[in-house]
Amino acid sequence: MSNLVKIFVYGTLKQGFPNHHLLSNPLSGTTKLLCSARTENCYPLVVASDAAIPFMMDIPGKGQRVKGEVYEVCPQALVHLDKLEDHPRWYRRQPCQVVTEDSEPELMSCEAYFLMNPKDSLLQKTFLEEYSLDCTKEYVRVEGRTYIDLRSQTQSLQM
Repeated sequence: MSNLVKIFVYGTLKQGFPNHHLLSNPLSGTTKLLCSARTENCYPLVVASDAAIPFMMDIPGKGQRVKGEVYEVCPQALVHLDKLEDHPRWYRRQPCQVVTEDSEPELMSCEAYFLMNPKDSLLQKTFLEEYSLDCTKEYVRVEGRTYIDLRSQTQSLQM
């Protein structure tokens, strides 16, 4: 099917993490794990906010090559992922190149969710190579968050 989208996930959507049900639940549409991969470029990945949310920022060349998983998802599943990530308001889903971690690595084009308008203070945090289960100890699910949790991590947009 040509309408499938490849999505690179690096945080709570990975296998064994709190929001993986959106990729494993058939009610969310068709999804398929393709591979483990790392971003081709380095990006800052941090855990921040009162909800301990993973944020990858679109600042190529800063940070580390982020490790995650690539899924192929149908449009129905993509709607659920966009809703979780509040695309395009808090995160923007945009192109991202990754290198597969297969025995014969290859470059793959996909999309990933990047935090919109990050505050400079996030760039003072430790950049992670991988979001691990240790990072989820303080994680607060979407339904338990307040608006201020995310707002405190982004700059106000001037219109």
